[in-house]
Amino acid sequence: GSDFHRPFVGLVLSSLADTFSLDGRLWRSVPLLLFRPGRLTRNYLDGKRARYVPPFRMFLLASLLFFLTVFGLGDRLGWYKDWKLDLDGPGGVIVQGPEKDDTLAKLKEELAQPDISDAQRQVLEETVSRIESGETDSPGLIADGKVDRDAVNAAIDEKVEGATDAEVETMHAAADKVADVLENQDKFAARFREWAPRFSLMFMPLLALMLTLLYAWRRSVFVYDHVITALHFQTFVYVLLTLLLLCGALFRTGAGWLVTSGSVLVIWYLYRQIRVTYGTGRFMAGLRTSVLLFLGISVLVLLGVGLVILSFLLT
Repeated sequence: GSDFHRPFVGLVLSSLADTFSLDGRLWRSVPLLLFRPGRLTRNYLDGKRARYVPPFRMFLLASLLFFLTVFGLGDRLGWYKDWKLDLDGPGGVIVQGPEKDDTLAKLKEELAQPDISDAQRQVLEETVSRIESGETDSPGLIADGKVDRDAVNAAIDEKVEGATDAEVETMHAAADKVADVLENQDKFAARFREWAPRFSLMFMPLLALMLTLLYAWRRSVFVYDHVITALHFQTFVYVLLTLLLLCGALFRTGAGWLVTSGSVLVIWYLYRQIRVTYGTGRFMAGLRTSVLLFLGISVLVLLGVGLVILSFLLT
C-alpha cells in the first residue's frame, strides 16, 4: 500500500512546491500584486519574468482559493441556508396540526386590535379564511414539497384563454421546468457551483478585449500586454474577495462594510493598474477606469444571468 501511495504523494508535493514557487517567486510576486498595483505587470512586461510566478498560474491559484472559500466556508457557516425555498415548512405551502391552531390564534389576535387599517384587516381576514379552509397561498404547491403540475397547468389555461395551442404548450413546458427546479433545488445549486468558476474564467479574456479597444491606437501596446494586465487584475480581485470573506467570517463584519470597502479598493486598484502599467495620465486613467467599470459590471451582470439560465436548464 505504501509503495502505491508514495509516488502519488510525491506528485502532490512536487506540484505544490512548483505552484507555490519555493524558490521565492511567490513571495516576490504577491506583495507587488497586492500593494503596488501595476508594478508586477509592468516588470513582467519589461522582461523580468523569471523572478515572478507566471500570471496564469497565480490566477488559477487565486481562483481556486476564492471558490473554495465562497462555497466551502459558506456551507460551514450557513451563508446559503436562507436561499433555499422551503416548500413544505412554516409559512410555506400549507399549515396543518398544532401550527395551524397557533397561526390562527395569532392572526385572530391581530384582527382584534382596534388600530389596524382596513387594508390590513382585509388581508388578515383573507389569510384566516384560507387557513381555515385548508387552501394554500400557492395553489400549485402541495404539502410534500412537490409541485402540483395539473393545478399549475389549469391556472395557465385559465389565464391565457386567447393563446394558441403552441403558446399554451410552451407555457406548460416552462412551468414544468420551473417545477423541476423548485423540487430539485440542491441539484440547481450543484450545477451553479459547477459552472460558476468557468463563467468567472470567461471574464478575463473579455476584460483583455476591453483594454485592447481602449488602447487600440497605441502601437507599442500589444494584446499580450492586455492579457497579462487582465490576469493580474482579476487575480487581485480574487485575493481581495477571499480576504474580505474570511474577515466577514472571523469578525462577523456586516456585509455593507465589506461591499463598500471592497468596491473602493477595486476602483482604486484598477486606476493605479492603468496608471502604472500603461503610463497613462491621471485624467485619461480616470476616464478609462470609469469606462472599464461600466463595461465590466455590465459583462458581469450578463455572465451572472447566463450562469443562472444555464444552471436552470441543466437542472
